[in-house]
Amino acid sequence: MLHERTVPIHRPRPKRRFPRGMAVLTVVAIAAGVLGYSVLRSNADPATRVATVVLDRESGEKVVRTHGDEQFRMASVVKLLIALDAIVEKGTREKAELAKIHRMLSASDDGIANTLWSRNGGPDIVTRSAALIGLRHTTPPTDRGRWGDTTSTADDIAAIYTYVLKLPKTKRNQLLTPLRQSAKTAADGFDQRFGIPAAFGDRPVAVKQGWAAGRGAVDAHTTGLVGEDDRYIVVILSSSPEGTGLTEATTAVTAAALSLGSRIAG
Repeated sequence: MLHERTVPIHRPRPKRRFPRGMAVLTVVAIAAGVLGYSVLRSNADPATRVATVVLDRESGEKVVRTHGDEQFRMASVVKLLIALDAIVEKGTREKAELAKIHRMLSASDDGIANTLWSRNGGPDIVTRSAALIGLRHTTPPTDRGRWGDTTSTADDIAAIYTYVLKLPKTKRNQLLTPLRQSAKTAADGFDQRFGIPAAFGDRPVAVKQGWAAGRGAVDAHTTGLVGEDDRYIVVILSSSPEGTGLTEATTAVTAAALSLGSRIAG
């Protein structure tokens, strides 16, 4: 079995953390509407990076696009591609297999992702999906066992949702129903209700979250659909310096979602 070692390291306290005041500044800056690079530096740490794309499907316009072509480690957001490849490219139809895919997406189950990644060709999943959808900046991991190290951009992830929404109803629902039923608590015990669910929980939402720590960064991503008839595609990606607490990172992502405010109509 392949193990994705960049997935949430959230139970032990990190040895290095931003000073408490710096974490507050991060949240305040993003909440004020800084949806691109968050220019928060200390003498030792680089800046947190944030990218945001909001596509209004009614108008066809990206009403927000900040650093949409900036690459980030996908973490568990890559499970969208693992599931899409199994359902669309491999034509998975068995109920037991579809139930596993549902759990992988709704509860972000890493064990199921490991199995499907290994069985269906690992990095080839990313290559096939990128060609199928026309993704311009989505790249397989260099270590073929580390699916969470796949890199992508907010633009490309928005394109994934656009593609899924155009699939035939059965396949579309196999991918989106688990996102609409996203569990509050992930399979590993992590609280998934940050970002989109926290900011827009009074509206219909479908989400795939991502979080990872290690190899020099802490990532927290919130991606999905918001509103009646899935009007908005929302993607917020963030990467903070290693040592940042995951709670701080996800709180900042929630602030970024809240700061979208009137740009996402009721």
